[in-house]
Amino acid sequence: MFYSRYCEYVIRALSYLSQYQQENKYIMAREVADKTGIPYHFLSKIFQDLTTTRWVQSKKGKNGGFMLAADGSSLSLLEIIKWSDGIHNFNQCILGDKVCGEDFECSVHRKCCRLRLEIADFFEKMTIGEFSEIRSETLGQKQLN
Repeated sequence: MFYSRYCEYVIRALSYLSQYQQENKYIMAREVADKTGIPYHFLSKIFQDLTTTRWVQSKKGKNGGFMLAADGSSLSLLEIIKWSDGIHNFNQCILGDKVCGEDFECSVHRKCCRLRLEIADFFEKMTIGEFSEIRSETLGQKQLN
């Protein structure tokens, strides 16, 4: 895939927090872990990392937890991927040779380059708010079946 398990968990956690953004509500890490399937100990580390960004704020004590501080309608998945994994995953050669680029082109470079650009464009246009809505709808449909 184009991102790590860590990044997947970051996206899931931010997506869950995004559902409560309008309510301006802090959500406990245990709830996020239970609802998203992220191991609690891993999520604790993720939230520790995320509180250093402008995306998440935390509050200790009663009614504490974590809240999406960034505007979910403008925070792109590409921005999240770059923060958690860097952009290197989009530049790796599909054949495993080297990093594809101007200095080195593998035999499938041109086709893969177009695909990478399309995927990066998709991640740049998809916000965490939109992703959260799609994820909620998909999960809701699965529960109805």
